[in-house]
Amino acid sequence: MRRLDGWWQWAGDGADLTDRNMLNRPFPHVEAFNPADGLPDPPDEDSYDSEDEFNAAEDAYWEQHDAIVFKPEHSVGLLYLCHFGCALREALVVSGPARGQMWADDTADDGGYRPLRDHDGTPLGFARWYRRWLEAAEGQV
Repeated sequence: MRRLDGWWQWAGDGADLTDRNMLNRPFPHVEAFNPADGLPDPPDEDSYDSEDEFNAAEDAYWEQHDAIVFKPEHSVGLLYLCHFGCALREALVVSGPARGQMWADDTADDGGYRPLRDHDGTPLGFARWYRRWLEAAEGQV
């Protein structure tokens, strides 16, 4: 954490994922969703006559993919709290119908967003999520 312009802000990997100006916009989801659903498959190298053609098609595909999957609008109302490596993260919903719930952001693996659930299947709130995190950390000592 660090202080920036009178506000506390996360520092380090993924700190720029939370846009303070977007936190008041409601996160609209209550069910898992995946922005990658419906995207075509990446280009197949065997379908191209040259490596240059394939590389151009692959670059265009990933540019389109990333523009759709990593759209900032998908993470409005999310306060990113945890990074597990490989760009897999967990966030607290701070506005919208799922306010107070913890969600996983697995977009780096084309897994989309999903609500985290407790052992009994209920949505996982921040307090329980944090206690589970502390318990896991204690188990590693």
